[in-house]
Amino acid sequence: MTNTQINQEEIEKLVNLEGKVRGVVFQTDAEYVKEKEGKKGLLLVKKELKRIGCPIEYEKIKATDWYSVGLRAISLLIIKKVFNWSDKEIESMGNAAPKYSFIVRLLMKYFLTLPMSYKQGPNYWKKHYTVGKLETPDYDLQRKYYVVRLKDFKIHPILCHYLGGYFVRIGQLVLRGSNFRFKETKCQFSGDPYHEFVVRWK
Repeated sequence: MTNTQINQEEIEKLVNLEGKVRGVVFQTDAEYVKEKEGKKGLLLVKKELKRIGCPIEYEKIKATDWYSVGLRAISLLIIKKVFNWSDKEIESMGNAAPKYSFIVRLLMKYFLTLPMSYKQGPNYWKKHYTVGKLETPDYDLQRKYYVVRLKDFKIHPILCHYLGGYFVRIGQLVLRGSNFRFKETKCQFSGDPYHEFVVRWK
C-alpha cells in the first residue's frame, strides 16, 4: 500500500522536480473528490494542502496551463490522506479521470478503435506531461491484452496506481469487453528501467 505520510522534505523534493503537467489533472481531482465526498470534502483537502504550505487552488487552475509535475503527486497524496483511501480507490480515481477531462473527450472522438488509440498514445501523453516517454509496444485483440510502457517518469509510487486505472479506462472506452484489469509488471520504484502496465479483459 502506498505510504500516505508526506513530510516537508518530500514536499520540497516533489515541488522541485523537473517537468510540467496540464492543469486539467487537478480539475479532474477536484471533480472526483466533489463527486465522492462533496464540496465539504474538497474544502478539507484544500485545508490540508494549505497546512503543509502547498496550497493548490483547484478552482483557479486553467486546464491547458502547465504546472509543476510534483504538485500532481502532492494532490493525490493529500486526497488519499484526508479520506484514508486505499490504493484501490486511487486506481478508481485514475479510472474515472477521463470522463472529467474535456481533452480526453475531444481526442476520443477521433480514436474510436484500440489500434488508433494505441498508436496515438505517445502523442496523447505529450499533451499532458512534459516528462516521461510513453510507449505502446504490444497488443493482441484476440488474446485480449495491451501493454503500456512509461519511461523516465519516476515521480511517486502513488501515480503507478492512478495511471494503471487510467490506462484501463482508455481500453474501456474503445473496446467491447468486461472485467478489465491491469498489472504493473515493471516499476522504476522497484529498480526496473521503466514502468510497464499490462491491461487484460474478457
